[in-house]
Amino acid sequence: MEFKKETLQKAADDGSQKVAEAFSKLSGSEVQASVSKVETVPLQVSLIRIKPPGGRAVVVYAQLLSGVGASLLIMSREDALVLVDLLNQQPVGTTGILKDIDRSAIKETLNILSNSYMTALSESANLELRLGVPNMITPARLEDIVETLLEKGASEDDIAVIFETILVITQHKVKASLYLMFNERLVELIKE
Repeated sequence: MEFKKETLQKAADDGSQKVAEAFSKLSGSEVQASVSKVETVPLQVSLIRIKPPGGRAVVVYAQLLSGVGASLLIMSREDALVLVDLLNQQPVGTTGILKDIDRSAIKETLNILSNSYMTALSESANLELRLGVPNMITPARLEDIVETLLEKGASEDDIAVIFETILVITQHKVKASLYLMFNERLVELIKE
């Protein structure tokens, strides 16, 4: 699967607009969303890049229902806590530990980002991409999956589309990386 640079940029621009609208409604504040980087890389390269530094990341994934692959959202724990506070319309620093309801907000973040960018990508590239139910995994579990895939060797045809997104909600920046990864073995390993 190949995506032209123009197609990816259009998906990034259109998707960012949809993300901003959705998060503005959720947070009750004006939200600016931008993609600082959008690119297609071989799966081998993306697997090395997705390893969370220091193991303090929040990782959410969902299986792609059409096409074989997965969507991964990775953000620092600190950014996740800030995002939860902003979405709950409470002062930043209120949330110290992610509770079930907070995890639901992070999962919904994956839904919003993935669906916004996948819809824009689908429209730009004239293909159908749909997303399954999001789940959370630990950074350690993600590292195990990545190492297993690296050991088995990914095909040159397997790619990842990366959208590095920055949300600005009431002067607070929240950075999140969204990976759309097209690989059958990745889906099998995540589900194990």
